[in-house]
Amino acid sequence: IPKFIAPVTYGVDIYEIVYMAPWVDGTMIKASGLYFVPKNSTNKKLPIAVYHHGTQLEKKREDFDHSAQQGISFGLASDGFNVLMPDYYGIGEGEKVHLYQHSWSEAMSTIYMLYAIDELNDELNIKRSSDIYLTGYSQGGHATMAAHKYLQELNDPRFKVVASSPMSGAYDMSGAQSGVMFKPYTQPFYLPYLLVSYQTAYNAWDGDIYQAFQPPYDTIIPPFFNGQRTFSEFNKVLPEVPSDMLQPALVKLFKANENIPMVERIKENNIYEWVPEAPMLLCHCHGDEQVYYKNSEVAYNYMTEHGAKDVRLEVVSKVLDHNTCALFAVMDTKFFFNNIRDGKPNKKKYGPPLKR
Repeated sequence: IPKFIAPVTYGVDIYEIVYMAPWVDGTMIKASGLYFVPKNSTNKKLPIAVYHHGTQLEKKREDFDHSAQQGISFGLASDGFNVLMPDYYGIGEGEKVHLYQHSWSEAMSTIYMLYAIDELNDELNIKRSSDIYLTGYSQGGHATMAAHKYLQELNDPRFKVVASSPMSGAYDMSGAQSGVMFKPYTQPFYLPYLLVSYQTAYNAWDGDIYQAFQPPYDTIIPPFFNGQRTFSEFNKVLPEVPSDMLQPALVKLFKANENIPMVERIKENNIYEWVPEAPMLLCHCHGDEQVYYKNSEVAYNYMTEHGAKDVRLEVVSKVLDHNTCALFAVMDTKFFFNNIRDGKPNKKKYGPPLKR
């Protein structure tokens, strides 16, 4: 990795953390994540960075050598951040199931991991500053915005968000993102993943959620939620147009904008209707075929119109697709964080002038 992107100042110790966090019914469950700690930094109060990973269907966490996202966390730690990488609920060593695009559980997985990290820091004699930087890509962008919102509301002086960079997230699921349901889409599994997750979280569908799907999908879909299947396998058995797997009557109600409880719950998890007090960089690419770039524009417009002082809209590229965009968005985020950490918050150059 070129030094101008991630100068390796520290070696890094990596810890797997298992901690307790609240489930949707108020009981406490196990959650997990990784903690990347710069070596030989016990006498320095380094800031915390939280990296929220992208969409994952299977329960098992990727092996480090095959995980580019863990590599991002490693790169941040090697440059002087104590880095948390929550698994979210139901992934890694966590109990229950993962609740996809569920704002509250995304935020709680981060907040309660911060509590757990402070306990570990006491054991390891690691000091830290109260400064927290938040980022993540795709679902991780949604989770980043959720964590920023809930931490701001928590107002705990131990955890001060000084900057966030949500990258290519579906912040407006019921609006900007909803159009992908009715046309050919590369990731049709997103739709059943969302509906099954929200049924678990809210019991928003009267009866068996799989009755919302027309045959043969009502029987094809359930086995894919056993924690062992991948989303690439899932996509292969689903229709190219996501709405084609739903009961036609339900699609008709949705298009007519009827008051459907499940849709109301999706609206509740649109995560842009608030005003961040810390700087925020909204990275996205116009060529993104998975998360429509209008999500970032909707969030930016709402926040600035309601008084946000430092929300920046960063078009990383006008042509790159979802997966290719990630590399450049991460670089822009790193430069954005460096500027703020180094006392240059108004510097506008986020990333290197690479062809994108």
